[in-house]
Amino acid sequence: MTAEIGILNKTSIVLAADSAVTVGRVKKVFNNANKLFPLSKYEPIGIMVYNNASWMGIPFEIIIKSYTKHLAKKSFDTLVEYRDDFIKYIKDNYSAFVSSEQIKEFIEYRLYDMLYGTMEFCKKQFELKCKNTSSELSPADKDKMYEKTFFDILDRISSIKKNILPDFKEYKLQDFKNEFKSYIDKILPGFYTSYKLPRKAQYTSRIYKQLYHELICEFSDEEDYSGIVIAGYGNNEIFPSICNVKIGELVAGRLRYEYSEPSQVSQNSTAIVKPFAQRDMIDTFFQGINPDIIKELNRIIPVEFEEIIDKISNKYDNVNKADVRSFFKTGLKHINENLRKFAVETYIKPVMASVGFLRKEDLIELAESLINITSVKRKTSESLQSVGGPVDIAIITKHEGFVWVKRKDIIDRSLNSLFYSKELKEL
Repeated sequence: MTAEIGILNKTSIVLAADSAVTVGRVKKVFNNANKLFPLSKYEPIGIMVYNNASWMGIPFEIIIKSYTKHLAKKSFDTLVEYRDDFIKYIKDNYSAFVSSEQIKEFIEYRLYDMLYGTMEFCKKQFELKCKNTSSELSPADKDKMYEKTFFDILDRISSIKKNILPDFKEYKLQDFKNEFKSYIDKILPGFYTSYKLPRKAQYTSRIYKQLYHELICEFSDEEDYSGIVIAGYGNNEIFPSICNVKIGELVAGRLRYEYSEPSQVSQNSTAIVKPFAQRDMIDTFFQGINPDIIKELNRIIPVEFEEIIDKISNKYDNVNKADVRSFFKTGLKHINENLRKFAVETYIKPVMASVGFLRKEDLIELAESLINITSVKRKTSESLQSVGGPVDIAIITKHEGFVWVKRKDIIDRSLNSLFYSKELKEL
């Protein structure tokens, strides 16, 4: 994981990223990852990587630097065009980075991951059903209940409707089966045996449908995608913009990607603060309260309300539970609305108004401080220290372009004068 931030006002953009990267199933953390880069050597454009720093097993640093070389002195009128061209470059040149066998391996990984998650949920639901069953179940009845629980979950998940990703509008379930059926059919017998399930056509068809939907539909929050942040100026833009893209696997030559709405500084919106990945401490700074506390309140209050409703209905006759529940639900909605309004008026608006007029030096200090406070929080918590290491910082202005403020440098300049002179000549 990581912590990154983009802070924009009318004069400049500051991008900051930590250096922590989590590797492997053992969750070992290294504090030496590069996540912030110039996207062009000649134009005021920067790029950051968050979440998974690799795409299909290839470090994004390699892909970004290959694109920068490909871009050369070419420029675009808007930031969004840089984003679109970067995605187009990956789609047009993926064969230079990954093989067809690697693509199949990633489909296999997704299938295993999906089946494991489904069965973990199935086990919990099955245990809950057994616990809530009043009569003693025979082994045969338990097997039937287990199988029905599995089928119901498959049926429910495979029927969920989500937005389809851009490149998959015309990609049908039959196309997916034609591409991967023989490969997936080698995996499923072992799955059925491991979880003591009968191999039935209705199960297999729903597994295909579930995997198909996972691959063609928008990303879930739990998914292991790569996040790309692009910030800077197009030729025709006097104020800076920032946008991000979620990027996933290749499926049958199609790239899984999802755009988020770009944000641009304007006369009416004079400042933008965009945190990425682990953003809890940054949100706490701007909102005045940790988002986890809000979530916990929204979890606890309805439970307490239900207990109060039960006590009222037990004590008084002719109490309509549905009406009381509706009153409480409306009250909770008003609490959240007033809390949000208070946070906006007391914390968010004043801070954002100040950010709109901060000098470049102050923007840099703010960005670095917000990344560091996230790192300190991880150090003092029981969770994995997935934010840390040196903070890389760059500032981008319309005319000065992308300028490093702080950067990890593994190259000793005194030993590599030829390397740096070559870089200067290229500029």
